[in-house]
Amino acid sequence: MPPPGPPTTGDGAADPPAPLVSTWQTRADAGQPVALVRVRNLQGAIPVGRDAWGRSGKLQPVLLSSEISFAHPFSGNATASSTSKSGDTDKLDAGTVHYGTLSKNLLSSLELWGQGNKPRSHPTGESSVAANVIAATGATTGSKEIETPRTADVFELLWVRMTGRVVDGSRVALPPDQLPFLDAARLRSLALEVRLPKASLLGAGVSLEVRASFRDHSVPKKEETTSKNPLVSYSRSLRIRGLHVPTLIGVNSNERGAKQMLIADVEIDRFDVAEDIHSELEKIVVETMEASSFETLEALASHVAKKILSDFRIGDDPKPMKERGWQVRVCLEKPIAVPFAECPSVEVTMG
Repeated sequence: MPPPGPPTTGDGAADPPAPLVSTWQTRADAGQPVALVRVRNLQGAIPVGRDAWGRSGKLQPVLLSSEISFAHPFSGNATASSTSKSGDTDKLDAGTVHYGTLSKNLLSSLELWGQGNKPRSHPTGESSVAANVIAATGATTGSKEIETPRTADVFELLWVRMTGRVVDGSRVALPPDQLPFLDAARLRSLALEVRLPKASLLGAGVSLEVRASFRDHSVPKKEETTSKNPLVSYSRSLRIRGLHVPTLIGVNSNERGAKQMLIADVEIDRFDVAEDIHSELEKIVVETMEASSFETLEALASHVAKKILSDFRIGDDPKPMKERGWQVRVCLEKPIAVPFAECPSVEVTMG
């Protein structure tokens, strides 16, 4: 499971964490979106996680994306206090969010880490939020020096500043004098993505996404429910994009004589690991494809997914990934197979 969140402010009590589910289930829990605000691929650079060679502490480009789904539409006859009237008045109000302000909030979270191994100092005390997140996720040494943040640490900081709580919703992590950027009572779902476009040797980058569905505050809670956790469920997924791997694949006789380039997308849903393991994951995918002699994409994609679930290990932990509840999606494209199409593709999901 993801690392525990920072200590709770106030009375120190923690709410039960929301369940970690698949991305599909989180979307289903949130229901049909009626009002969305998105920002895609905000560009920054920090020494985060590990680079394509598995080295930590290296400055990397980072792309941030966010999707906010509001509980009520931007226009209509609803009378709830959380309903936006911006669609009718042509004025921004509390039922929506200015995409420019959203962008500044996300980028300023990156700036807290600075260009070195410590968050920059901010007069508003925001650096204390970063320090709490770092300490809670174990990214400190005995001398309190802050090491290179993992991608999960950056995510925690982004999420805390957006919602006031850690990713699973169980703990408040903002100081009492600070308000979160978003009001949970107005949300239907929230998604954040951190993409590292240079963190793959043979691919188009690595991304980590967190998505959460929020409780409907118009429906009264059951009397026995005392949890203040605003989340119904949340998901975490790791994706390695566009791996180009020369592979022996194909049914026709000409395809059996030489390798051809395949493009693989691999996604781990219900991803419960805080460490950056994308280099090791990419290695097992590439080695499995390079050793292939399958005729069909269906068989190869299934083999890659099974290999991850049964053979992949995290450090010294002997537990296979199928016991962790991972869901592995493998999509394979064969660009030169059909002359007048961009590519055929086959996709499988296992776990």
